[in-house]
Amino acid sequence: MAKREKPAGQPEHNTTVLLSRSVQPTVPAVLDPNDPKGLLPLKALGDDLVVTFPEFERGAAPDDADLVELGFMRKNGPFIMVDERWYPTNDLISFPQTLKVPRDLLSEGVYEVAIQISIYGNNPNEGPRKTLTIDTTKPNFGNKPGAAEFPPELNGTITETFLAQEGEVSVLVPWYADVEALDRAPYYWTSEAIPPDSEKPIREQEFSAEDIANRRLRITVYADEIRSWGSGTRYFYYHLRDRAGNEGPNSYLSSIEVDLSPAPGALLPPRVPLSPRGLVDRQQARDGVVVEVDEYDFANPGHWLAVFWDDTPLPEVPVDPSAFPLSVTVPWSTLHAKGDGPLRAKIYYKIRQGTAYGPPSPDISVAVNLTLAGQDHAKAPALINEDLALVEVFGENSQTLNTLNTDDFGLPARVLLPLYDAPEQGQLLELYWGSYPGVVAFYEVKSGDVAGKPVEFSVPWHVIDSDKENPALPVWYTTSNGVNQQQSMPTRVAVSIVVIEGLQEPVFPHANRNGVLDCCARPRLWEGVTVRIKADPLIEQGDTLTLVWQGSTGLVGAEPIEGTYAEIEKELTTLRPGEDIDIVVEDYDQLIAPMVDDGSALVYYWLKKSTGGRGKSKMEFVIINRTQPSGEVCSPTNDLCEEN
Repeated sequence: MAKREKPAGQPEHNTTVLLSRSVQPTVPAVLDPNDPKGLLPLKALGDDLVVTFPEFERGAAPDDADLVELGFMRKNGPFIMVDERWYPTNDLISFPQTLKVPRDLLSEGVYEVAIQISIYGNNPNEGPRKTLTIDTTKPNFGNKPGAAEFPPELNGTITETFLAQEGEVSVLVPWYADVEALDRAPYYWTSEAIPPDSEKPIREQEFSAEDIANRRLRITVYADEIRSWGSGTRYFYYHLRDRAGNEGPNSYLSSIEVDLSPAPGALLPPRVPLSPRGLVDRQQARDGVVVEVDEYDFANPGHWLAVFWDDTPLPEVPVDPSAFPLSVTVPWSTLHAKGDGPLRAKIYYKIRQGTAYGPPSPDISVAVNLTLAGQDHAKAPALINEDLALVEVFGENSQTLNTLNTDDFGLPARVLLPLYDAPEQGQLLELYWGSYPGVVAFYEVKSGDVAGKPVEFSVPWHVIDSDKENPALPVWYTTSNGVNQQQSMPTRVAVSIVVIEGLQEPVFPHANRNGVLDCCARPRLWEGVTVRIKADPLIEQGDTLTLVWQGSTGLVGAEPIEGTYAEIEKELTTLRPGEDIDIVVEDYDQLIAPMVDDGSALVYYWLKKSTGGRGKSKMEFVIINRTQPSGEVCSPTNDLCEEN
């Protein structure tokens, strides 16, 4: 083969580099990549045919180019280039690459494609060939197929009894010479002796290699397809379609009589009692799902009732004519046989006498939704799912796994867990805490949430306060998708929050007999307000007191003033039994001065025992008034009670 010219501007090379290059082409459009014939579907012939090839060992010389050519030729014919591309050696190429066979070359026949590589445009090397088959001939060579043959045992009539027993009718299709495995026959069932072209096939039959080996081409027409057309003279016809998609004309018609007169029994539709929600969900499955069958004509103790749930048979039960309605329980395995849904299950039943079943009852459909938020489990439909992650509980201060102690008094608890498998937006997790009624916290799954994402709940103190001492308080959660719930196993939390009761309110030793701190109080207001905590055997050396002060404009601690709240901590490093404890509120400008005219301070204290207990005193208030009857306001620079 002559060396091809290089693209314009391509530098010349005087040295010919001989390199072995060989790549296998791939044709994505072939019906089966493992088919040695490489059969192409008809739909692939309407455009250029794409051929891909993998990365090849390119020339190493810079500023040069390699030539890749696509060959398309008759089987065993010489290489015929139909497409080509130069690849500069300097360029970074993303593989696989594609070349195309022009559509006008795609006519019926057996072909080969191959990739030929020329390094720097020299020494072309053809790779392995891929066989392609283009078939545009209609099956049966385009001739009208013969009429199908109904089974002789029908004696020209399909009865309801036959359909009830067999569930189908098998017709024999005349043999045709060019049949191949995987040819298909779309078929029709009609009441029209001259069917309109608008009729659609009810189904299609695929012919297997076994069918062809046995030279018996059968099409199965199912009972429901026959019943849906009712009784009377009915017609069957079909057409042929090969693997490539070539379709022939409709066959000649076969006629048959259909008699769908009901067998003795006059079966009524079954019933499935449901909760007001009107569907089978997991709660209904836990409560029990039954199919009830009402009395039918000629019921006999020798009959057996066979219930079918979405075509899955339930264990048969004997018929007791005195015990209607008959009830058959539907096990979880049957409810779940076709997955979680949502779906509509078809329910019907048959009556068996001896070995033969009569026709099925009219069917009903029941809504089934067994979907879950979170992974399913082996003990389904049980509410508790042992496969859900357990929660982990931490106190705000103690930070000890699944333990709350007195350090956590008055504070919320953190509850953590990893999100379950396959979360979906809008699903809900709801947290439960011991015997506290109802949900204590919840989390709604957001868009972008993934399995394993940490989820955090905050349990408020008033919930914890309902059970402060419990060595194994259960904490669990439920998941919900709006239809079904499941529940995690509980985490046992050790709760030991010791609360000291009976702590007396603080007093104000420098208030006057009316409980007022005014301009003339000693010490003066701007020298600090002393709050006294009376000696109490509950308060001991080593304990810690935290005084809480809240200023307000009202006389009894009402109408708090923003910025006048303070907590003053005092560690009792030295405390003798029977000794009162004084704590001085010293920040006059922020905590005392805002109470100008008959304001007040609401005061109480927390006790934190060195041994771990916590307690809160009763509240007390003191009136603070810096306004004299004259209207003047005392202050550090205006002492209106100075002694002469």
